[in-house]
Amino acid sequence: MTSRNPMVGGRARLVAALAIVALFGTATPAHAVLLPPADLAPTNSVGVDDPVVAAAGDIACNPADPAFNDGKGVGDRCRALSTKRRIDHIAPDAVLALGDLQYPNGGYQKFLASYATSWGELLSITRPAPGNHEYLTPDAHGYFRYFGDLAGTEGAGYYSFDLGAWHLIALNSECFAVACAKGSEQYAWLKADLEASTTECTLAFWHEPRFSSGPHGGTAAVLPFWRLLYRAGADVVLSGHDHIYERFRAQDPIGARDQAFGIVEFVVGTGGAEHYPIVDVQPNSARRRSNAFGVLRLLLRPDSFAFRFVATPSSSFVDRGSHHCHGVPT
Repeated sequence: MTSRNPMVGGRARLVAALAIVALFGTATPAHAVLLPPADLAPTNSVGVDDPVVAAAGDIACNPADPAFNDGKGVGDRCRALSTKRRIDHIAPDAVLALGDLQYPNGGYQKFLASYATSWGELLSITRPAPGNHEYLTPDAHGYFRYFGDLAGTEGAGYYSFDLGAWHLIALNSECFAVACAKGSEQYAWLKADLEASTTECTLAFWHEPRFSSGPHGGTAAVLPFWRLLYRAGADVVLSGHDHIYERFRAQDPIGARDQAFGIVEFVVGTGGAEHYPIVDVQPNSARRRSNAFGVLRLLLRPDSFAFRFVATPSSSFVDRGSHHCHGVPT
């Protein structure tokens, strides 16, 4: 089932925040509570109708884990509350939750005890995708119960919506549970959804990446998604699964560099659970980091997007830039 309703989110909060930046300048200390950190200042002017999204996956720890610490975490583990606070500063119109949202499984009570105490405060603007840990409970029932209609049809988990001038598509990459192959119901739905869309710019998100330099590596099962998206001129794919940040240069479904029509992929498994190492750097990997928690901020303009990785205060890592739609760099 496809939802085409534009989302109404935090634009008023963002405009107010930008006004504060204009008043006080961009030298605001990063630790200030009432002002957005300096590294969230926009690269270019932001139109009031240009929506902002924040995205990450691999988020909330087991509430029984000693490192959970009421969401505050210990050391480099269980930092969901810290990444949620970065989202508060961004004040997005939508939060894209990229799977493995609750560890060690997606049990409903675990969602209430852990995820709900951090990212759950953003539930009304969250658009989730399921991960493999959600399916460690039968049929990901706890995930679908917690997110309700926001997660799409129970048992499917894929849906789409328009945000500003963009079309956004959530897919279910747990292909053992919901088939992804050509000829499957999900594949047919995606094909029809792309054909029906009239927007110039398209973003898709799911959990398991097509390409990754982390220990899980790329997931071949999502290749049918990439082929359909590439043919339709999609621009961005977001995933998690490997607990790293990585940005790939625009490429085609088999990983060949394609500056004109390729898709830019981000792996953003930095939502707070824990870090993974970089294992095998893949072709077209432009930037990557294995020890930073944070979220990806995307400004969705009518014909382009600007991106910035917004790390938690424990890291100084920044990755930023912009692209025209259809993969042509600005």
